[in-house]
Amino acid sequence: MRKVTLLLSIFCISVGYSQMPTVAAPTPPARNATDVISIYGTAYTPIAGVTTNPNWSQTTVSTVVQIAGHNTLQYTNFNYQGTDWSGNVQNISGFQYLHVDIWTNNQAPNVYAISSGTEVPHAIASVAGSWQSLDIPVAGLTGNLNSVIQFKFDGGTGGTIYLDNLYFWKSPPAAGTDATLSDLKVDGTTVPGFNSSALSYVYNLVVGTTAIPQITATPNDPLVTSVTITQAPALPGNATVVVVSHDGTVTKTYTVSFAANLPNASPTPSTPPSEVLSIYGDTGGFTNIWVPDYNFGSNEGYPDLDSSATVNQAIKMNFATAGFGQGTNAVTDISAYNWLHFDYFADATSTQIRFIVIGNNGSVVEYPYELTNAGSNGTLVHGSWQSVDVPLSFFQGSGFTKSTFFQYKLGTTSNLVSNIVYFDNIYFSMNKATVLGTTSFDVHSIVSVYPNPSRNEWNIAATEDIQSVRLFDILGKEVTTSLALNGSKVTIEASVLSKGIYFANIITEKGTSTVKLSKD
Repeated sequence: MRKVTLLLSIFCISVGYSQMPTVAAPTPPARNATDVISIYGTAYTPIAGVTTNPNWSQTTVSTVVQIAGHNTLQYTNFNYQGTDWSGNVQNISGFQYLHVDIWTNNQAPNVYAISSGTEVPHAIASVAGSWQSLDIPVAGLTGNLNSVIQFKFDGGTGGTIYLDNLYFWKSPPAAGTDATLSDLKVDGTTVPGFNSSALSYVYNLVVGTTAIPQITATPNDPLVTSVTITQAPALPGNATVVVVSHDGTVTKTYTVSFAANLPNASPTPSTPPSEVLSIYGDTGGFTNIWVPDYNFGSNEGYPDLDSSATVNQAIKMNFATAGFGQGTNAVTDISAYNWLHFDYFADATSTQIRFIVIGNNGSVVEYPYELTNAGSNGTLVHGSWQSVDVPLSFFQGSGFTKSTFFQYKLGTTSNLVSNIVYFDNIYFSMNKATVLGTTSFDVHSIVSVYPNPSRNEWNIAATEDIQSVRLFDILGKEVTTSLALNGSKVTIEASVLSKGIYFANIITEKGTSTVKLSKD
């Protein structure tokens, strides 16, 4: 009977450790908002843009559960899992500690604060069945304290852990010596990633911006001696905020550097929808759409690049972090198509991008098309949207079979060669694609266009017989109008059209040309 009692006691202890905590994590102490960067928890206001279940293809399931009426992160089947805020990068260089409250069931995980530098594991000793409150020094926490984007927990063996109150903190300054800001705004909106300890910021503007943004600032201590703001004199340029403490012994200078290097709205395709299998994009009116079953790798979201339109999203990549791709469970036959089209916008630091077509004929094989500064398959251009058309014969020459299309991937050969690159309008087409909004047009077969601008008609002459002509407006909508085909010449009736810009897509025996037309 004693043996049964002993075994029952051991069983109860084991079951007790396997259950979830019955009390919430300890409540953190009250701190000034300027002394905390909160990622998860209700004690302090978390930063914007935090994802508690990023798609890292991990088996660990992240959910938010109630512990004694308090929201808590639960990682079940724990192997590795994390939290992402890569769209709102944080500078923690002025902070002292990372705080973590953790409850484990015989687990001994590692915690990481991830930046663009090396991942550094910080071991957490296993204390089963009770909350641990840890304060890990920021010094040595990660490779780059200026750009922290993620937490990661790993080292699990399939059990369950619970997390709460994930934040960075620092001690408040001595009375009278506070020369920090509680807020720093550009045109009325707080600078992304702002914290009172970080003195330098880069503020990216859309290409073509001419209006100089205006800085406003709020001191943390209302008794500071002075706050002097000097606006940026031009673009690119720097704005500064000089803060002097109440006792006059501390002076801090905040700097915001402005540069117009964000993408404007991406080009609008004018390729006829009947000729397209769309892989990614939300303009162009395409209805034949390849639908992926899964994603792999990661990206930094799908920003809307045209706030004036209903939507014009692009894929934002940070190749210093990861590549990204999509695929289907079964292969897709793309034998009807002859071209791959994609648009990209690369920042000045990038030196390489790869668009990779992936086939599966029993084994999965990657076929890359590479753009580099030196011009591998093509030359990489920085700071503006570029339209790329690759004949599928390029990939077939490396062994790709059109009937076995399986996945595509956006990547590089190393995380050291490129950073931020945007992609849009990815599709296969029967004929070479045409895109509205680009400044270069394929005019190899056009001899002349006259008059242009015109009120009544446009006359177009080519070097060979014209097979067909399609007219599109600036939004990519096909326009119906009278056409008079005569061998190598065509007349387009314009009198019935509204004033504006149009594009004529002209097919001859030697290829496709697009010409820009103006209606007065």
